[in-house]
Amino acid sequence: MTPTLTPDTILALAPDPGSAASARKLATPVKWQHLNHAGGLLWGECQGSGKDPYLTGVDPSGPVSRCSCPSRKFPCKHGLALMLLHAAHPGDFGTAAAPESLQTWLAGRQTRAEKTAGTPDPAGAAPTPAPDPAAQARRRAARERKVESGLAALHVFLKDLVRDGLAHASARPYSDWDTQAARLVDAQAPGAARHVRRIPELLGDPAALLAHLGWLALLCEGWTHRAGLTPTELADLRAALGFPLDQAGLQTEPGVSGRWTVLGQSTTQEDHLTTRRTWLERAGHTALLLDFAAGGRPLPPGLPTGQSVQAQLVFAPSATPQRAVLRGEATEYRPAEALPAGLSVDALLDRHATLLGRNPWLERAAYALGPVRLLPGEPWHAVDDAGHALPLGGSERAQLTLMAVSGGAPLTLYGEWTGHTFTPLSHLAPGHLTPGRVTSVRAEARP
Repeated sequence: MTPTLTPDTILALAPDPGSAASARKLATPVKWQHLNHAGGLLWGECQGSGKDPYLTGVDPSGPVSRCSCPSRKFPCKHGLALMLLHAAHPGDFGTAAAPESLQTWLAGRQTRAEKTAGTPDPAGAAPTPAPDPAAQARRRAARERKVESGLAALHVFLKDLVRDGLAHASARPYSDWDTQAARLVDAQAPGAARHVRRIPELLGDPAALLAHLGWLALLCEGWTHRAGLTPTELADLRAALGFPLDQAGLQTEPGVSGRWTVLGQSTTQEDHLTTRRTWLERAGHTALLLDFAAGGRPLPPGLPTGQSVQAQLVFAPSATPQRAVLRGEATEYRPAEALPAGLSVDALLDRHATLLGRNPWLERAAYALGPVRLLPGEPWHAVDDAGHALPLGGSERAQLTLMAVSGGAPLTLYGEWTGHTFTPLSHLAPGHLTPGRVTSVRAEARP
């Protein structure tokens, strides 16, 4: 089933604001040749700076695009523009068959989708060798020994900080923090290393610094006493330390099928890694999809905010299950229908406290908050009917945009709560969801 894509949901797929702006400029019929929609494929040719036009195709069921332009962004501005054109001017599209190169690409996508859905491989295909359990156990034991050594050194480092007094922490050279983080990376505990690198950001706030150091100390203590943890508690601890998720193994577990509403996305750029978080909801159950891109590479195509999709999600083991992976592809795109009801500030905090009681290393969760009024300041706040407020994260431009949209009236927001700030990802209205674009240079420090 071809998804229903609006300009807002199409632009939400853009890898960056520049691509979205360029796509808007190209979304006019005079810049395109041979616009067509045939065989489940949108295609056309857009004249660029060179002699030959760029051949662009879009599979709306993804939506996924392919283009002959040299851009490394995905989707590129031409793919976005072609979708925008079809949304605004469907009558300008003919029914001519796509060139062979695009038909081959589309056939390959359909074949891979069938295999993922369980279609058997052709007869005679060599089976994929099963992993060696003994070798896996040896690698896991070796890594756990490294992690144990690294966390023992971190625990001593934290005790030295407290013994010297937190007031003296700001006098330490930056190399102290960087060296400790590097040792944790060598010990294969990148999650702990990431939080050590954030300590300098908190040196001016003693209360936040103490809470952050306490979180790290709890991480060390948790690993020391991991034998007494339940399987789900141990899974949360391993995730906080940076152990990779076994996605291949997860695909063999039972999934949750149904219609999921895509409620918001945020993108974080930290060092050389870009992370996109996509939040979905179904019958009160929240799911988080994570996508990563390293070294400046583009992120894979994401699900458009404001759409409901038919999908099967498999949840990672956790005392607070929210991290999930998509089995196969999402299909049957429709405009979002059932939207979550907004929570008061007290209800949101109560719900988050319950999650933290089960998983003390939970860094963020997503909630609908509202109705609330926006209160400008340093920082901005979202204030509910009872006068209770949460500090807002995100850029000032995004906050001003929300203020302009609301006109000062109450509105319901969907966003991420870190325990310190609430960052809106979209705003909700009866039968309607408007996405926002949230990008931060670094992941926010834990208070």
